[in-house]
Amino acid sequence: MLNGLLVENAKIVVGAIGLANAGAIDGDRVSLKNYGRVAIILAIDPGAGTAATAVTLKQSKTVDDSPSTEKALEFTKMWKNANNAASDTLVETAVAANTFSTSVAAASELFVIEVKADDLDVANGFDCVRIALSDPGSDSTPVAVIYVLYEPRYSGATPPSAIVD
Repeated sequence: MLNGLLVENAKIVVGAIGLANAGAIDGDRVSLKNYGRVAIILAIDPGAGTAATAVTLKQSKTVDDSPSTEKALEFTKMWKNANNAASDTLVETAVAANTFSTSVAAASELFVIEVKADDLDVANGFDCVRIALSDPGSDSTPVAVIYVLYEPRYSGATPPSAIVD
């Protein structure tokens, strides 16, 4: 159970925000060096005629991925709300082949992907993660990604940064 405010017990970081118009979206990377878990929250509001967007996770050794070390991060489940206007329920959903697709329906969707720091290839120095979304087509598709890093490894008044190594 958390004691205090969410902002005192978690680091909240914007991963991506904007309109996806005929282009992929690469979320910013966050470091799990100082955290046990991250909840990746994706909100997407496709218009009619939008193509499905493939969602994958990538891991790297640094937040700026320099030199490039990025590789896929395996995950097998996520939580989904297929229509935010009709429900606020998240449903656990299996993920096959480390990716899932958003709907082609014109409905506001919410997805949550939970990642443990131990899910990354820590033995080989991977401790950063980001979300990647494929091209949703030419229709304007508002997208927002929020990372909520929690289970800080060290206690303190302010959770440590997740966007610097």
